[in-house]
Amino acid sequence: MIPQRSTSARALVIISTTVAAFVLLLATAVHAMTGGASVATVDYRVDAGDTLWSIAADAISPGGDVRAMISTIQDLNGLPTSMIRIGEVLQVPAPHDA
Repeated sequence: MIPQRSTSARALVIISTTVAAFVLLLATAVHAMTGGASVATVDYRVDAGDTLWSIAADAISPGGDVRAMISTIQDLNGLPTSMIRIGEVLQVPAPHDA
């Protein structure tokens, strides 16, 4: 029988490794999407009621993928989750000139 503490430690290691692998894959995907080029950004101060989804939706071109923009914003700001706080200043990709 494996002690409970050992099982919990193994579970924590597995979860941590999985999260780290996911973040690395996400960063690689964003890097590939941008062609390795740096992304021009603008500062965005989070207001009451803002969500990462709403900020990303405002930042994409018509017909763009909001989920991809969320990933880009998370990568630019080192956000491990989609949690943001009022007053926080985020780097958001600058709008493209049409």
